[in-house]
Amino acid sequence: MPRKLGRMWKQARGGFHESIEDPRSRLFAALACDQRIEILKLLRDGEKCTCDMAPHLRVDISVVSRHLAVLKSLGLIVSRKEGVNNYYSVADQRIFDIFDTALEILKDMAERHRDIFSRL
Repeated sequence: MPRKLGRMWKQARGGFHESIEDPRSRLFAALACDQRIEILKLLRDGEKCTCDMAPHLRVDISVVSRHLAVLKSLGLIVSRKEGVNNYYSVADQRIFDIFDTALEILKDMAERHRDIFSRL
């Protein structure tokens, strides 16, 4: 499609209106990272220092810090500084309800697929 027609098509479909971002998109995007999920799982047991999390994740502290910054920007975690260390904790324990529900859904899906294949 020629460039001008493409722009006209977008205009006709309302392409020049700003889209309203669903805030759930950012939440689920942040949770779509294995390391961030692992960080939250570590924090489920209570407050942790960055230096305590890095060995569990087998990554450099700088990598952990970047992931923590993403989680903190969304308000999923909070931090406090003590001396040179930053300590992080989960801001709202309901995040684990999402994890638990997701696990239940995945188990149910696996069971349905197992049933389908057992009938073949």
